[in-house]
Amino acid sequence: MIAALLLLFVAQDVPESPENEIVVVGKRLEGISVHVSRGADGKFGCSLSQSSGSASVDGQLCKAAAKCARQGALSQDAMRGCIEARKPAILEDFSRRIRAGKRG
Repeated sequence: MIAALLLLFVAQDVPESPENEIVVVGKRLEGISVHVSRGADGKFGCSLSQSSGSASVDGQLCKAAAKCARQGALSQDAMRGCIEARKPAILEDFSRRIRAGKRG
C-alpha cells in the first residue's frame, strides 16, 4: 500500500517541498539509462532514456558517462556499473542545491 502511494506521488510530479522534489528526482534517476557514443572527432555524445526532471542532473549524468568512457569503461556492463556508482553523488549534489534554495 505504501509503495503504491509513493508511486502515485511520483507519477503526479508534484514536488510540493524541497524534500519531495529530491525524492521525485531520486526515483527518476534510478530508472535512467545513459547511452554514450563517440564521434569521428573523438568527442563523446550522450543521450538519456528519460529526463530526471533536472537539467543539471541530466548534464551531470552525461559528464559522468564521458568520464567513465575515458577511464576505460567500454563494455555495456562496465559503463552501467560506472554510471550507477556515480548516481548517489549526483543525487547528493542535487539535494544540497535544492536545500540551499537553488533550482535546477
